[in-house]
Amino acid sequence: MNWHNLFKKKAPALRPRILKDNILYAPTQGTYLPLDKVSDPAFASKSMGDGFAIVPEGNILYAPVSGSVAGTFPTGHALTLKSDNGLEILIHVGIDTVELNGQGFETIAQQGQKVTAGDPLLRFDPVAIRKADYDPTIMIIVMNPRDIHLTPLAEGSVQALDEIMKF
Repeated sequence: MNWHNLFKKKAPALRPRILKDNILYAPTQGTYLPLDKVSDPAFASKSMGDGFAIVPEGNILYAPVSGSVAGTFPTGHALTLKSDNGLEILIHVGIDTVELNGQGFETIAQQGQKVTAGDPLLRFDPVAIRKADYDPTIMIIVMNPRDIHLTPLAEGSVQALDEIMKF
């Protein structure tokens, strides 16, 4: 599939059945992966923070919490969120995908934008990422976990906005 055609469609918002304040939701459809199982040592060691990963099957990344977009990367492969309850979250699509210089990524949400869990944040092309020999695994990192205990709620196959972690 041509990624340009993939990005022409408007990304719809999704909503969890019940929006909960202490839950991180799956940002896309795929396979849940504990953070220590990803192939990038910086993420796997949790040196940047704790969290989880998703091996994506979807192509739209949705907000895993409600809050605001704290920052976006010019290459579209990552962004940061500040949740309504104070979590600082890094969402990173792929391993070393910064090297793609934005090819296969489209940022939907803008810096400073308020978002609700399920709002589309960015669109990506996992097929193009794989064809370029990069791993499309998505890491969701809570960068300020000192007083926060994360409890996994999922394993295996997940749908976008399934409950993934409790904090």
